[in-house]
Amino acid sequence: MAICLVFTPDNPEMYTLNPSAWLILQLCDGRSEERIAAAYHAVVEPLLTREEARDEVRAGIEELVGKRIVETVSAQQSKRTRINHKDHVS
Repeated sequence: MAICLVFTPDNPEMYTLNPSAWLILQLCDGRSEERIAAAYHAVVEPLLTREEARDEVRAGIEELVGKRIVETVSAQQSKRTRINHKDHVS
């Protein structure tokens, strides 16, 4: 089984991500939360409804931001997320 380890050097910490968090992390490439949720849903359908996928993505992003693994960036008044690349190890 593959695992994803993430190290955050600014606040030295090592995190192990579950598969859902890992997928959300991979989708945080500058796209909007809505686009992340749509891509996430495409992978997990039919296990989750579109709304359940959106809720899971929102919670996952909040968790990743809280741990400073990803950061939100504003682009044309749209909330976007991206990986804090210096912290990402897989």
